[in-house]
Amino acid sequence: MACHQASGAGAGQFPALIKAASVIGPSADQIKILLNGKGAAMPSWKQLSDVEIASVITYTRNAWGNKADEALVQPKAIAEARK
Repeated sequence: MACHQASGAGAGQFPALIKAASVIGPSADQIKILLNGKGAAMPSWKQLSDVEIASVITYTRNAWGNKADEALVQPKAIAEARK
């Protein structure tokens, strides 16, 4: 929340999550970012469980007016991406 804000708006160097391609695009892209991080600003969150990561991604894909084609991300998708 300190980086992207609870409203989904960006904060400084952290981009907004509202209608962001990385959020509403293919879920595999967002899974990769959460597992591996992105650049120096976005850390990896691979220490979270598959259920926790799937929950975060599902939330961001449906919050703040986002309408992702793949709205629901299952923990199985996270487990597969870890391999």
